[in-house]
Amino acid sequence: MARNELKAGVILSYVNLLIGNLIPFFYTPVMLELLGQSEYGLYGIANSVMGYIGLLNFGIGSAIIRYLSLYRARGDREGEEGMAGLFLKLYGGIALLILLAGMLVSVHLEGYSRSLSAAEVDKLKILVRLMTANTAVFLPFSVFSSLTVVHERYLFNRLINILSTVAAPCLNLAMLYGGFASVGLVAAGTLLNLISYAAYTIYAVCRLNIRPRFGWRCPGLLREIFVFSAFAFLGSMVDILYWATDKLIIGWAVGAAAVTIYNVGASFNSYVTSLSTAISGVLMPRITSMVTRETPSEEFSDLFIKVGRLQFLVVSFIVSAFVVFGRQFLALWVGVGYEEAYPVALLTMLPVTVPLIQNTGLNILYAMNRHRFRSVVYLIIALLNVALTFCWVERYGMIGAAAATCLAYLLGNVLIMNWYYARRIGLNISRFWKNIGRMCPTVIVFLAAGLWTADHAALDSWPRFFTGAAIYTLLYLPAAYAFMMDRYERELCIGVLKKLLRRRKRED
Repeated sequence: MARNELKAGVILSYVNLLIGNLIPFFYTPVMLELLGQSEYGLYGIANSVMGYIGLLNFGIGSAIIRYLSLYRARGDREGEEGMAGLFLKLYGGIALLILLAGMLVSVHLEGYSRSLSAAEVDKLKILVRLMTANTAVFLPFSVFSSLTVVHERYLFNRLINILSTVAAPCLNLAMLYGGFASVGLVAAGTLLNLISYAAYTIYAVCRLNIRPRFGWRCPGLLREIFVFSAFAFLGSMVDILYWATDKLIIGWAVGAAAVTIYNVGASFNSYVTSLSTAISGVLMPRITSMVTRETPSEEFSDLFIKVGRLQFLVVSFIVSAFVVFGRQFLALWVGVGYEEAYPVALLTMLPVTVPLIQNTGLNILYAMNRHRFRSVVYLIIALLNVALTFCWVERYGMIGAAAATCLAYLLGNVLIMNWYYARRIGLNISRFWKNIGRMCPTVIVFLAAGLWTADHAALDSWPRFFTGAAIYTLLYLPAAYAFMMDRYERELCIGVLKKLLRRRKRED
């Protein structure tokens, strides 16, 4: 693996995430004002419906990088191109299933007439049909996107992501100002998919010289892929049960406007998730190669801890800052009517911090083909989440739905999975938590001091808010460097700063 390409991939991932997290700061209030709570809620419900329809890929997406990486690690070019052709054929068939399922589902959405008007139900049907067509058409081309990751062309891959991140809100706002509402958002997404997947396809064929072989055969491989994908499919189902079902139930029981408020709160969970996974997201080929070489388990533990510490540095800062300033931020950002978004954000964000700093373990499970237990456990816990959500949403509204998700996540993702990592995978979980434990006192001190200060300070305007957040950051980062980082992490920070300074001098 080219170290420069890997570093560039991580850096560009964070550039993309920085842009992707800054743009909504300006874009979301405008979008909510132009769409309104009900219209945006319809868009959120349609996305949740598509989450279930998207399950028809049967988890095969998780197998693409693993099997392509295996053949590339062996130097088997013919096998790699044969796998690309096989996945293209599989996705072509799945696209037809998705198209059929989406059209069938779209004509059976009358159950939402309990909380939606007839016009809103009709709009929901249109959104689901358009999203279905979008998903079905572009699904096969995701194989070419995966090929750029397998070949470790992170620079190109991340540049496409950055361009898409910047272009999406521009196209969306153009559609909204044109009066196309939520239908315009779907049209903008379709155009972006067309451009980005065309770029991936051209790059894979012309630059990587990949020629998918549609006549390639490998006895028994298809069954192996489906067995592998079956448990990845369960994992995908769990994610949908966790994060999409809440919105479907809230929309059914409370209404589209409540979905919008819940979505605003839960969106912060996705921001933190994306920030954490930027590092581990480029490690899958390396981990697969380690498994192929039968690397000792202690080396996996070292990688697990090293990446986990880096992720904790990022996650702890973001989460602690939101706990301290989140309520004031939401009041300034989206205004009156979104007060419940803050507790929703906390309940969905806090339990996710543990699996986020351990998501290298998930890559290890996939590379070892040991993800079955996780998928089964998550399915059981996710079903518990659905049951609790149904019970609590009627009495406690969206807060009850968020609390159900929080409880289920703690049980499955934290308690059970840490036991499995330690006892079955051989990761040194006790050493991991000792490392994290030594980093926690600094976070706790800043949380306590920050909450006390925020309660006694009037952060009721953007200048005051940014002043408070800037002071928190300027105090937190040096403290993290002094008390949370080890020698490797300090050297990493110093190395990045030196490179930035050298680049600045060259520019001057």
